[in-house]
Amino acid sequence: MMANEQQHEYWNGEAGARWAAEDDTMAALLGPVAQELLDYLQPEAGIHALDIGCGGGSQSALLAQHIGEGGEVLGVDISAPMLDIARRRGQPAGAAALSFLEADAATYPFSAASFDLLFSRFGVMFFDDPIAAFNNMRRALKPSGRLGFCCWRAMKDNQWTLLPVQAALRHVPAPESPDPHAPGPFALADPRHLESILSVSGFSDIDIASRDVQLAFGSGGELRTAVAELMALGPVSRLLADQPPEILERVVDDAVPLLEPHYRDGKLMLSGAVWFVTGLAGS
Repeated sequence: MMANEQQHEYWNGEAGARWAAEDDTMAALLGPVAQELLDYLQPEAGIHALDIGCGGGSQSALLAQHIGEGGEVLGVDISAPMLDIARRRGQPAGAAALSFLEADAATYPFSAASFDLLFSRFGVMFFDDPIAAFNNMRRALKPSGRLGFCCWRAMKDNQWTLLPVQAALRHVPAPESPDPHAPGPFALADPRHLESILSVSGFSDIDIASRDVQLAFGSGGELRTAVAELMALGPVSRLLADQPPEILERVVDDAVPLLEPHYRDGKLMLSGAVWFVTGLAGS
């Protein structure tokens, strides 16, 4: 069996097609986080960077613009539908050369010591064996290379996932309590666990910085439309994936008054809790 087989099936099946269809929404939603991460990292001009879990490539394009001409960005993802979106983006003017690869970054035989920066925007939380995955990716870095990515803190600190899940659980059974470190959006939420993974994987000078962000759902439309958009994203979308339309309607009905205090100027504004993580490839 191939590594991360469940993730491969998920991101190349109906879910992958759904995420591809929502890519413009996700790019707008998470673009400010990617920009803040890049401002935090300040990648040097002309370097070679590897973007893990690049999805539709919007943050790969931002990274390429930061690096500029003379550099290279390789976006890697296991989702063919998402990479179809990424490859249609085109080359940003004045940016680093941008290309994409369909592969599992946990096991792909990258050329050793070939990248200056290992980057990711919420793309490194889905590995079956994160130590093996980060070790494999670290080997792709030059001895002077560095790591820089963002991942979610705990669900309880993320309004954008907690509130819709609370509304959904009034109508659908709660799933079995998962392993908190199982592949998924919050697999790296525990900073001690995260630091241990990176340390054992060979990274040094690890820093895990807390960031609070505001996420805007909807685009100037009705509150109910913004709530329905929110229900199609994140952990709540998995809870509701196989539910009939009448259940979805009831969940939205319950979520509208719950989320109304967070609706202003045509957008649903919810807090997100993020880690900005950095490290060095060498000791």
